[in-house]
Amino acid sequence: MHDTLQDNTSTAAPARITIVGAGFSGTLTAIRLLQFATGPLEICLMEREEGYRYGGLAFGKASTHWEHMLNIQAGRITLRRERPEDFLEWANGEADRSDWPVKWQYHSFGVACVVPRLIFRQYLAERLRSAAADAHPEVTLRELTGETIDVRRSGDGYVVKYADLGEDGGVHELPSRQVILATGHLSPVQAPFYHRVRTSERFIGDPYAPDAQERFRAVGPDETVLVTGSALSAFDTVVSLVQAGHKGRILICSRGGHLHGTYPTDHEHDIWQARRPPFLDADDLTPDVVIEGVKAEYAHLLAEHGGSAPSAIFAERVMKAWEPYVIELVSRMEAKDVRMLLDRYKSLIVTNRTSTVREIGSVVRDRMRGYNGAPKTVDVVPATIQDMRLVEDGTRIRVVFADREDITVDRVVNCLGNNTDYERTDHPLWSGLVHGHRTARPQSKTHRGVEVGPHGQLVAADGETARNLFAVGPMRQGDETTRRGRLGAFVFSIGTLRNQCFDTAMEVLRQVEAETNGETMNLPDGVHHCLVRGSDWIAADLDLDGSESDTSRLRERLLAHARETAYPNTVAYLKAEDRTEREKYRTILTDDGADFGAALAREFGLTADRARRAVAMLTALVEKHAVHNLCDITQLAGWDSEYAGQIKHAPKKGA
Repeated sequence: MHDTLQDNTSTAAPARITIVGAGFSGTLTAIRLLQFATGPLEICLMEREEGYRYGGLAFGKASTHWEHMLNIQAGRITLRRERPEDFLEWANGEADRSDWPVKWQYHSFGVACVVPRLIFRQYLAERLRSAAADAHPEVTLRELTGETIDVRRSGDGYVVKYADLGEDGGVHELPSRQVILATGHLSPVQAPFYHRVRTSERFIGDPYAPDAQERFRAVGPDETVLVTGSALSAFDTVVSLVQAGHKGRILICSRGGHLHGTYPTDHEHDIWQARRPPFLDADDLTPDVVIEGVKAEYAHLLAEHGGSAPSAIFAERVMKAWEPYVIELVSRMEAKDVRMLLDRYKSLIVTNRTSTVREIGSVVRDRMRGYNGAPKTVDVVPATIQDMRLVEDGTRIRVVFADREDITVDRVVNCLGNNTDYERTDHPLWSGLVHGHRTARPQSKTHRGVEVGPHGQLVAADGETARNLFAVGPMRQGDETTRRGRLGAFVFSIGTLRNQCFDTAMEVLRQVEAETNGETMNLPDGVHHCLVRGSDWIAADLDLDGSESDTSRLRERLLAHARETAYPNTVAYLKAEDRTEREKYRTILTDDGADFGAALAREFGLTADRARRAVAMLTALVEKHAVHNLCDITQLAGWDSEYAGQIKHAPKKGA
């Protein structure tokens, strides 16, 4: 039920969290809030385009069909990092298959299976419904249809202004304690050479637009189609054209002619370890030093380990292993140099950072070869486009290149990706946040996305980190590069966004609970990564009047309680399958915390308030630590379910 919502705040109204955008990130964040909220709370989930609800561009019913597959195996697409088998259990035991094609109605999913994106959308939708049904009695979900046009600060919270897209119309304001922006990608890149053709029906400017599949079906079966860009959206476009009955030529054009590889049939994702590239020892990391250094180190790894992985995925594994060094590299380079390298080598990075599953890649690769009785129909064109213009009474498009002869095609599909520059955007909400209210600013080092804190809090133009305004999704891609070393599509992959949604939702709920209890804690960034550091910080914060030995003994007590009691119970709480089990572990955590606080008060002469504060800080740090660990991709190998036997554990490779 998708409705509109008037302001229903009153002195007795529950806290309200508004999520702007109900695609993948917004839906999953709502699921997490519903799972872990423990008191009066209203969650408002706003979406402007019903065809994108629960799926966004990648999985929405407006932009995909049954031939579009996820580019990742079924065993790795769970919505819950802490339960890797969740998708498989849902798909094989719970999913309503009545609307599925016969091909999939009797399909048994395993770890290595491919999954149609429409099934994944259904998984999201049904997990949202089940989370709402299982939520705390005082936690409600309201699904709204409207376009958010402004988010402005009001007191300690924000007011969300949205235009109702229903029959009644109108503009409404929605006061909210916290706001989570899950607006997805900005609009597609519109290159200057499109300016003569962008309004023509012969030009498809967005292959994921709500009417895109209809426009693909309008393409004549023998027409020649030029696809600009060679990333995953180009593969999706070929799949869409083939599904629509197209049999003519498809030209995939990019400056470097780079194309994604295809995973082997028995492919398993593996995480390598690689040495720190020697060029990082240079005092001055200029672009030339970095370019030559990367080439030399890649050649070294290829010579030493090239036989340990198929050529199609060797670069992908190296780039994954280099993520820690990307963080160092970006932190030491000038911002202008970082942006220049990311722009110059965008296609190379994107196509090498991930390959395609065979069900996607073979659609393109097989048509690049041709067979007896089945002619070659797909070509890759490495070239730089200068201009496009309509010819032959507007029925065809002439493409002018800088480095080869002109060609004439029947259609052009824009697959150059989406705009990532939030300094220059036509998105009214983000334009207002960046230029109007100045509560957001473009990511400083990469200029891709916006600047955020460690849990997705927006950073304002003056450098202040917002307390109650968050972002999840592609707008955090620059932060993913600088903070975690991710590049290419992995800055907004399922795994990346899944981690963001989990972490941000838990931080939002910690804030709601702290504000409800009237106790705020300014925990420093990063200490939750290590229980030792967290315990040290709490002991220092308490500032005991006694000797250094008392402080040392306090640190030991805090650390022991965290490791032996709080952490295992917190992990059990986060992994619990339903609210009854979660409430059981939450009660255990609360009771253990109270007993531990009383013990601290006795042993160290603390007041009840100081002891309670110490336990509250330890509880928050331990929960952050547990969420951090559960979001670690390496933990996915530790399955404990009926599917565990399907996982092969390859030894790590070192350099």
